[in-house]
Amino acid sequence: MGVLGLIYPNRCKCCNKDLPKGERILCYNCLKKGNYYLYEAFDIDNADEADAPFVYRDFIRNAVHDYKFRGKKSYADWFSAFMVECIASKLDKWDIDFITYVPMSFFARLRRGYNQSELVAKMVAKRLDLPCLKTLKKKPFVKRQSGIRVKDKRFENVQNAFKISNGQAVKNKRILIIDDVITTGATISVCAKILRQNGADAVFAVSMTKTPVKRQKI
Repeated sequence: MGVLGLIYPNRCKCCNKDLPKGERILCYNCLKKGNYYLYEAFDIDNADEADAPFVYRDFIRNAVHDYKFRGKKSYADWFSAFMVECIASKLDKWDIDFITYVPMSFFARLRRGYNQSELVAKMVAKRLDLPCLKTLKKKPFVKRQSGIRVKDKRFENVQNAFKISNGQAVKNKRILIIDDVITTGATISVCAKILRQNGADAVFAVSMTKTPVKRQKI
């Protein structure tokens, strides 16, 4: 262990044990015990395929909040590494031309200082040696999705929330769009729809996390 390792020990944020070389934030055992890996397939309307590395619960949910709302941008690199693992096995099949991301409104980005989806998308693009392009804009004064609980209302809220900003870049391209949390899929579905309407050949969606499926009581 180097001097920096002695001053700033690399420990798991759940069990506080020293992390093996190559592991960061959480050890493999805590990731597995917490059931944080997303094994369940899911679909997004208007996207050809969709995936996410993590289930949005407990530590992962808190990490997303730290990243989005408490300025801990260092989590972007950690999330991007796991997202790349999701994407890597599909690269040949998807044959992606470039990566894009779900945009924030001008004022929301100004308040936060960064767009969490954009930051992660750029890191994913760098790891995969692919371009990352801005293709969409979000209109101002759209109500935050996190404050809307009813699925139909979430879809209604974002139906006209976005518009294309780079139509020429989209035409005849196979695009991967990045998001932070997929709940109902309303936001990323609308974004994928706009990309398709502007000539995209295929749209794939990958998010940092996916909310758990709520089972109906019998």
